[in-house]
Amino acid sequence: MRLKLLSTFMLFVLGALTTVAQSDNEMKTLFNKDNLTYGGYGGVRVAHSSFAGKDTWLVGGRGGVVLNNSFAFGGAGYGIVNSPQFANIGLNDVAYLEGGYGGLLLEYILLPNKLVHLSFPVIIGAGGLLYSETRAIDDADFDQSIIANTSFFVLEPGVELEINIIRFMRLAAGVSYRYTNGMNLPNTSSSAFNALSLSVSLKFGRF
Repeated sequence: MRLKLLSTFMLFVLGALTTVAQSDNEMKTLFNKDNLTYGGYGGVRVAHSSFAGKDTWLVGGRGGVVLNNSFAFGGAGYGIVNSPQFANIGLNDVAYLEGGYGGLLLEYILLPNKLVHLSFPVIIGAGGLLYSETRAIDDADFDQSIIANTSFFVLEPGVELEINIIRFMRLAAGVSYRYTNGMNLPNTSSSAFNALSLSVSLKFGRF
């Protein structure tokens, strides 16, 4: 009796699997080709942050591919533009901070079709900083004025409030925290560039 029931059950399962295989041979995935949409954007970002307690302004750009209006991946890069001054670094009385960072950009956009919504960008990458005797913008022989330089790993998660201005443009205001590892500059803490950033961004593209 048990053998008969088992045989009947196995035939039922085999028949069901055969029916499913015949009706739909395509694997179902989260990003199925039948409902996957593509977009993309590029934009500029201005951020206020700090280095060893000194105000720093960073300007740069970011952009990427947008999948299903909600997931974006691409790249981002930012540079320090105000060259803050530090003392007791080199032989001169004043040293200037120069540099920036960038890398892979991953972003989740929550309720993107709403007028006001949130996005959650993360940057994973690397950067470089240096102290120099003169500002890069003022010295044609800038390489000869470098006192010390370093490279580092960077991770910067954030949250942004976005507004759909028009179909192809968004305005965003956000806050992020920049974590660095491996920085090594004289008379400077290895965590000097670990700091909050307040930013304003413009995005242009197909969302």
